[in-house]
Amino acid sequence: TTTNNNNKQTTTTTTTTTTTNSIQPNPKNQNMSLLKHKRSIDDIWPINNKTFLIRVDFNIPIRNGTLSRSGGGDARILAALPTVRRVIEGGGKAVLFSHMGRPTGHKHSILQTTPEQHRHYLQIWKSERGKGLTTYFSLLSGEDKKRILNWSSVAGEAWKLSDVAGAGKTDLFASLGMEEKVVLLERFRMEEKKSGEETQFPQLRQYDGFQEELTLEPVATRLSQLLNADPSSSSPIVVKFAPDCMNAKEIVQSLTPGQVLLLENVRFYSDDNSKDESERRAMAERLASYGDYFVSDAFGTSHRTSATVVGIPSVMGHGCCGYSMKREIEAYADLLGEPPRPIVAVVGGVKVSEKILWIESILPQMDYIVVGGAVAFTFLKSRGFTIGRSFHEAGQSFSDRYEEVENIDEMAERLLVKAKACNVRVLLPLDHICHTACCATDSPLVTENANIPDGYIALDIGPKTAEQYQNCIASCRTAVWSGPMGVYEMPSYSNGTFVIAKAMGDGTQERGLVSIIGGGASATAARVCGHEGRVSHISSGGGASLDLLLEGKNLPGISVLDDL
Repeated sequence: TTTNNNNKQTTTTTTTTTTTNSIQPNPKNQNMSLLKHKRSIDDIWPINNKTFLIRVDFNIPIRNGTLSRSGGGDARILAALPTVRRVIEGGGKAVLFSHMGRPTGHKHSILQTTPEQHRHYLQIWKSERGKGLTTYFSLLSGEDKKRILNWSSVAGEAWKLSDVAGAGKTDLFASLGMEEKVVLLERFRMEEKKSGEETQFPQLRQYDGFQEELTLEPVATRLSQLLNADPSSSSPIVVKFAPDCMNAKEIVQSLTPGQVLLLENVRFYSDDNSKDESERRAMAERLASYGDYFVSDAFGTSHRTSATVVGIPSVMGHGCCGYSMKREIEAYADLLGEPPRPIVAVVGGVKVSEKILWIESILPQMDYIVVGGAVAFTFLKSRGFTIGRSFHEAGQSFSDRYEEVENIDEMAERLLVKAKACNVRVLLPLDHICHTACCATDSPLVTENANIPDGYIALDIGPKTAEQYQNCIASCRTAVWSGPMGVYEMPSYSNGTFVIAKAMGDGTQERGLVSIIGGGASATAARVCGHEGRVSHISSGGGASLDLLLEGKNLPGISVLDDL
């Protein structure tokens, strides 16, 4: 690690033994995979005239009604096509469902008993053309909601409403026209940027606020285009869209053999991920009534106990995996029964608290942890380094999966202490590529050490760090990667991420390195720089695949499927 004493820069390494000879007899060597092979769609018969409920992962970036191809949009749809084709070519009917983004959602039990409210919310989704304007507004504090409404054409009504939840502020905002909503939220975001408070809103880090669209309707259009791309097909494949996943029975019953139906975003209903098992069960029972068989082809959601992941197969009493899920299970079961050592985990990206928790959970299985991206800045700040204006979560707290409040600084320090006790070497950046703003430049600042000057943002790891990380991967026999080292989308800041991709590709091709990329931005980066096909496996699921890979977890979305 890099250390800083009394604000005087020194670069040292931890006192833990780091030679290969001392690592290989490590008692960590154990079977880390609890995976069992599962029945697949090939084991289902008959198919003809049967309705297949297929859970897919179409959580794809969409802006202005258009899928983001660079964000891997087509890749996720293409991954599901073999399973869909298996159904429709066998004379079956395919009903697909997926989530997108993190909408607040509404309880089905409430909307079911208040039809007028149900129609009201459906109208909001339709009038906003799937954009999360009202969803974004609903996540703000009562005080901020009042502030926004006081700028609006309904200010006269807004001043009567209290700041407390449930007073009607979100419904009042929803009644505004599309153009006015956009103007109001643009003004709010501009004022937040000026005051430097914008990072208080975690939803802005999950997707680009209200500009992110949360409807799956554009995905249905693209799905139809890809399914019908084969000019040799005798007849076009019909792809329908259901605007309300919980009230789609009539549309499902209207399907004829060979047709496809995509349901609207399942998370428009909060029941899907509800903490109340009875709510998840009720949603699962309703959706299960649509079909004859359940097929899971969404490895990226297999760590969840959602109604659409675990609930439906539990209700139906069976479940099998699609072709994409089958490939994931086979890859991990075969590659990670007893992984060759040393093992390095390369961790980057911007989901700081999530990644720190993940690092802590996998430490006992690792030999090296290589840290880049925004995750590194929290560690560096806790060590006394200056990080300029770089994104970090130092000084913040959050509630973990057990609803316990965690201080991120304390968690980072605890992790480094635990790493030393586990004989794990944690590598932090030695230098950085910086600029005064997150934009392209021909002359970025390269720091001399781990300190980042005031007014600058670190946007990539520096050349010394890239070389150290490359050498670390070269010394290992297994490497897993989750999260880019910087803003690789801009050429000025792509080197660190591309160096990692190349090191994993070279190691795999030249000396048999077991190399796994945990999906998401890392997979996209590997594809962009041409190393996608040179590694052992690229997962379609981020958090789920990595939990499974290194924590030895039984994932509920896989456990619920039928064993071979």
